[in-house]
Amino acid sequence: MVHERFEPPARNWSVGAVYLRGQGGSRVNRVHGVEDVQKELGELVMQARIPRPGQPKSETYEGEGFVIVRHQDTAVVKQALNRVLELIRVEMA
Repeated sequence: MVHERFEPPARNWSVGAVYLRGQGGSRVNRVHGVEDVQKELGELVMQARIPRPGQPKSETYEGEGFVIVRHQDTAVVKQALNRVLELIRVEMA
């Protein structure tokens, strides 16, 4: 802050993330719904780390993977994040 003023730049994008975490088990067995997310939301997905079968369970709260989406409209980002939550399921063994 200089001269008692703060003028942040205009925000161009809304961004959100879903962290993918399986329940139980010690290793990823299978990941369901990735193809559906690609078909339905592909243009909104900026980055994703999809868990791989055989991958050990994560030691952190962040889980085994993530999906990051971006759009200019916050409502679109919220809908996309909810859809990722509905579609992707990490199966542990």
